[in-house]
Amino acid sequence: MKNLDLKIIETKTALSKSRIPGIDYTINPYFGCEFGCSYCYADFMTRFSKNYSNFFTNLKWGEFLGVKINIHEKLKEEISRLESKISLFPDKKVKKPNVWLSIVTDPYQPAEKKFMLTRKCLEVLLKFQYPTGILTRSPLVLRDVDLFVEFEDIEVGVSITTDNDDIRKIFEPKAPSIKSRIKTLEGLKQKNIKTFAFIGPILPMDAVNLSREIDGLVDYVLVDRMNYIWKTEKIYRMNSLGFAMRDEYFTAVSEEILKEFSSKGIEVEILF
Repeated sequence: MKNLDLKIIETKTALSKSRIPGIDYTINPYFGCEFGCSYCYADFMTRFSKNYSNFFTNLKWGEFLGVKINIHEKLKEEISRLESKISLFPDKKVKKPNVWLSIVTDPYQPAEKKFMLTRKCLEVLLKFQYPTGILTRSPLVLRDVDLFVEFEDIEVGVSITTDNDDIRKIFEPKAPSIKSRIKTLEGLKQKNIKTFAFIGPILPMDAVNLSREIDGLVDYVLVDRMNYIWKTEKIYRMNSLGFAMRDEYFTAVSEEILKEFSSKGIEVEILF
């Protein structure tokens, strides 16, 4: 947490309705993200938040973190209200909404080791057996495998943007190594957890090599391009990587990934 402006925040809500197809609600236990990836869209989104204007004005993405210290308590209240609505229809098989951690933060960034807010939220979701999804790039997620195995419906994804750790250091220097992320998928799969890889945004990579490195460790794969080139164009050009920010590069990489996994019967969804 060196050089990090960390503040304890009390949140008014835990669940946010999602606009992403297939995701009903999201939970973001933290405001901001210590990993501070150069391309992250959440940087843009948080600037419209009152938390940013009230607490973190003029700080760059990755330099601040709001810890929503009461989020698990709010979640318990909100889930209880949802359960009350479901109980109004005892004769109908009402499907519980799914909940994802997280969309605009990493639920297992370093602060989670101390505050354990993601784990506390998972304990609430487990109690009521809500379908749950997780997306992270941190090996810390393995800490909570004891909870995952108790869920009736859970899936855990790991973001992997390249197979080359030197490239990772250029675009996301504070994030966990690529090797550690692959080992994380391996650890999850050993416990028979449903897993997926989110290969996005596509950074310069050997797509065939990456596909083979995670072969056997995932149930499906999501692929996305770099959507905010303007945020990272300078980084690409300073490192002579301009070729990798072109549309045709993203298309070629995604097609290679699709070919590798489809031949093994593993579903690949390209998100662009």
